[in-house]
This record gives sequence, structure tokens and C-alpha cells, in this order.
Amino acid sequence: MKESLSSFDVAAALKDLQPLAGGHLDKVYHPDRGHLILSIRGPSGEKAFVHFHVGKWLYRSDKNVEDPGQPSDFAMMLRKRISNAKIVGLRQQGFDRIAVITLEKDGPWDLVLELFGDGNVILVKDGAIVQPLTGHKWKHRDVRAKSEFSYPPPVPDPRIMSPEGFLEILRSSDADIVRTLATKLNLGGRYSEEIVLRTGLDRSAKAAATDIGQAGAILDAIKGFSQEVAEGRGGYLVLKDGTADDVVPVRMRTYDRLVHEQFDTFSSAVEAYASREPKPLKEKPAEEEKELGKLQRKVAQQEAAIMRLQDEGREAQMTGDALFAVYADVALILAEGKRRLAESKSMDDIPGFVSFDRKSADLVVKIGSGQFKLDLKGTVESNAQRYYEESKKDRRKLEGALAALQDARKALDALRKGQASRAQAVRAKHEHTKRFWFERYRWFISSEGAVVLGGKDAKSNDTLVKKHLDAGDRYAHADMHGAPSIVVKMREGITEKTLVEACEFAVATSKAWNAKIGSAAGYWVLPEQVSKTPQSGEYLAKGAFVIRGKRNYSNKIDIKLGIGEIEFEGQRKIMCGPEGAVRALSKRFAVIRPGERDKNAFAKQLSDLFQVPIEEIQSILPPGDVDIIDQVGLGPDLTVSR
Repeated sequence: MKESLSSFDVAAALKDLQPLAGGHLDKVYHPDRGHLILSIRGPSGEKAFVHFHVGKWLYRSDKNVEDPGQPSDFAMMLRKRISNAKIVGLRQQGFDRIAVITLEKDGPWDLVLELFGDGNVILVKDGAIVQPLTGHKWKHRDVRAKSEFSYPPPVPDPRIMSPEGFLEILRSSDADIVRTLATKLNLGGRYSEEIVLRTGLDRSAKAAATDIGQAGAILDAIKGFSQEVAEGRGGYLVLKDGTADDVVPVRMRTYDRLVHEQFDTFSSAVEAYASREPKPLKEKPAEEEKELGKLQRKVAQQEAAIMRLQDEGREAQMTGDALFAVYADVALILAEGKRRLAESKSMDDIPGFVSFDRKSADLVVKIGSGQFKLDLKGTVESNAQRYYEESKKDRRKLEGALAALQDARKALDALRKGQASRAQAVRAKHEHTKRFWFERYRWFISSEGAVVLGGKDAKSNDTLVKKHLDAGDRYAHADMHGAPSIVVKMREGITEKTLVEACEFAVATSKAWNAKIGSAAGYWVLPEQVSKTPQSGEYLAKGAFVIRGKRNYSNKIDIKLGIGEIEFEGQRKIMCGPEGAVRALSKRFAVIRPGERDKNAFAKQLSDLFQVPIEEIQSILPPGDVDIIDQVGLGPDLTVSR
């Protein structure tokens, strides 16, 4: 599974954020240390939320977030300084895994979101760090409050590189082409494989053996892929054995044999992927689950180690190069340092002095924007060579880490395939219940025995009313845009109780579920009050109707549903409907509301508990994730949310 965004992914995520430029930052939320949320009022007044999972994910969401309560000190600091600031720019720092949001409030501010390594959030003003989420000291980069801010050494940007410059990078590598692209250009393993596949070259060929024509072909493939990302209008989850294995901004040829689940934006795909990450198990897992968790942690640790080695190796190489760029200054400092070392004099007033270790004779100095550790016993060349050797050592470790990661991924895939095949064998034993005519729509049986139907989309709303709303029936709807049409098939003995349940069903199956609001209103009317004829000069969208006359309202309906096992016309059925109807007709059921539990994982649990195929459960569930607020007769494995 992908553990964080790559450089290409950051570019795609920022493309989704660009429409927010010109808007204002309303508020900052910090629900936990690894998750920052920016509430933004867009330039047209629209509300949006930018989610940053530190070091992992960046995406835009239009779903409201719950206030986590007492804000953290870091959130309070950001609120104090940049609340109501205007967003004047959003960009990627070069080709690195860094997003920069530039704001204006009594002068410019930069909010720097780092996705490499362990990640970070850094607020910068006038070139100085106001406050980082996490302090850290690198060889020549000090990330702490009041320090001068500098970006890490830049990643080579293949989008602006010449074939000759690119060939130099390839020929300096002793790894194959895929690993060289992954480590030296920061593309990540999966995108590197995609690029090489598009060129038709042998993925295992040594990078050093590449000629100028092949280098140009690889560079063209990278630039072409980058253009696809820039022009893309969506995102994809890549599913392997039914599990989300990757999230990408464009379709990948390396995944041709796998299922792609398409989303309108890359952000919505990332949000879905992040929400499907395995949650920690609260109960003691079975041995296989333990092994799965162990392998997942191993893959995550190795991917983090690879990113760290990439950054450290690149930084050491850049530092060695930087020494030669200030050769004369370094030579003077070394000469002066050697003289003082021989005379046992203080080093404190040497230009750029930071620290000195007399035992090792290592002198740390700052020259320009770089910080260097110099061995006073050596020369400029030997000091630079020390950094180059460190970079080579990191690259050797990196190759070993990539090989180990590949082995761990194979083991993880094998375990998942075994689980999937066993799960499939279990599901194969689950038989569909008898299908009734009304199951082409949303449906439930009321507590008084009436069949109640609901549209699934604009087309089925039209069909439902046209074919099934007869004289004597009732029509129900939620008092909001984006709700289904509901038809109650009336018969003798049906009372107001069923009509209230129909209103509850209309509200719960509307957009209110995904919006996670607590309650809404619904109403019912007679068939003759429902019309497809709009007022003169007005337009009526497909699936919409005009309601004329008095509406019979049910106000403040709590948004929740029940799902349970019922008997209808002598047949066993699994029904999802208003809580009252499910409680009246079922002895085994759960009561759910909009929440955080993954809908598909919940469906799988119910599939096993009710012994029906998962598709039958998925077809009747509401349109978003859930929380379980009560359950009867389903056993201890179906835990109630607290």
C-alpha cells in the first residue's frame, strides 16, 4: 500500500487546491498531532477544508469537520497569526514533496507543509521560522523557532532537465534504471516502473549503460506523464484483491490488470484512500491478523527509511558540492583552524563559527546559507570526500532497503491473497435471498406492513413516480435538495405512523447522510399535489417535481436507520429502513447513523452475520460511512460506537 504522496501526487493535490486562491483562511483545527485541517472560505464564498496528514496526505474536502474541542497550542498559534488571512498562492517547492501556502495578513506569510521523512508544518514570516510543528536539526538546516528558514537541498527536477544533464545522473548510478529514477529523482518505485514501462526499456537494465537516445526517451516519458498529471481531472483508487493498494492521479499502465475506482478529483480519491487505511485493532487479533499487522508495519518502516536515506544521501552529496562552491572560504577557515588547534587557542571568533569538538577536531561553521562540519586535520578536498563517502554509504543502504521492501511487499501480497481467497470461499457459501420486484428501488417494509419505495437517482425518481405513484398512495420527500422521491403504497390499516417512517427514510437516504448533520425535516403529500409541470419561465431538472398545496411536515427527524433480518411473504430478507420499522419486524438488527466506520468494512461484517453476499448488503446501505449506535442479537463482534 502507498504510505504517502510522491512528488507527482503533490503536484496533483495542489492542482485541486488552486481554486482556493483568493479565498480566506477561516480557522485551523488540529484533531491530533499528525492531522492539521485548514477551514477555508473560497473566493466565491464556498466552504472547503484542506486536510494535511503530516508526512503522508494532502487533499481538499468539502465535508464539514467536527470541532475537536480544546485546540492544541500549535493550532492556537496559527489561529492567532493567520486566521482570516487571504490566500494569495499555493505551489509546490520545485519537484519536492513540499507544498507552500502563501498568505497575506499584515504582510506575507508562508505555511510550509512537508511530506518527506516524518513530515512537518512550518510557519514562516520574513524568511524566519515563527514556529514549526516539530523541531529538527539537519547537517545544514536548523528547523526551530526564530531560526532562518531554508528549504532542504532541492531534488533534481526532470520536468526542466536536459537529456545531457539527465544522462549524467543515470551514468553516476550503479543501480538499475527503475531504482535510479526512484532514488535520484524522487519519483517513487511505482511511478518509476510506470515511466520505464512507457519507454519499452528493460526495467532491470543498468542505468550507467544508458545512451543519450534512451535517456531522452525516459525524460520524454517523465515529461509526458507530468503533463497528464497537470491536465488530469480526477483520481483513481487501484484495488488489489478488493483492497485499495494505491491512489494515483492518472490511469497507470502497470495496473492495467487491476480494478481502478474513479473519482471526480484526485483529492476525493486521496480522502477515500486515507479513510480506508487499517485502523488499530482494539481486541487481541488472531495470529494471521498479527502477521498482517507486522508486515504492514514493516513495509511502512522500510518506506520511511527509504525516504530518509534518499534525503540524507542527497543532502550529503549537495553539501560536498557546496564545499567546492565556497572553496576559498573553506581553505582559509581550515588554515586558521589548524593554526589555532596547534596553539590550543579558542575557535569562537572564526568567521561563521557554530561549534568545535577539540577531541575529534571537528569544526562546524556556517558559510552563506550552508552549514558544514570540517575536519581540521584535512583539506577542502578530503572534507568534501567525507560527505561524498557518506552519500555513497546511504545509496548502498538504499539499495538494500529497496530490495527488502520488495520482499516485504511480496510477503504482504501473498498473505492478503490467502485471506482474500478464504474470504471468497466463505462468501461463496452465502446465498442471495429471494429478489422482489421493488428491489430495483430503495425500499423498506413499514412497521404496519406497507411497501415503501425510494428513488436511487434522478432517472429512478422519475420512473418511480410515473409507474408506481397511484391514486390513494402517498408521496414523501426530505425538505432539502438532493433527496429521493418516496412512494408509500397505501392499503387498509396504514396510519400516520407509516407516513412518518417514510419521511424518516427520505431524510436518511438524502445528501444529509454524507453531510453528517444531526437532523432534518421531511413531509408527505397526496399524489395529485405532485407535478412535473413547472411554473411559466421555470426549469425543472430531471428527477425533480413541483409540489403544490399544503405539505404535512415531520420536523427534526434524527438521521439514522436500522438494518436487520425480516420475513416478507414467507421469505427471509435483509432490510435497511427507519429504526421503528426495523425494530418492529426484526429480532436481529443494528441501528446506524452517519459516522466514521468504513461502509464497506461494515457491509462485510453484516454479510457474514446474516449469511448473505456482501453485494446484497451494499445495495441497501445509506450513501456514506456509519457509526453503530445500537445492536440486538448480532453478537459481540459488532461493536457499538461510543
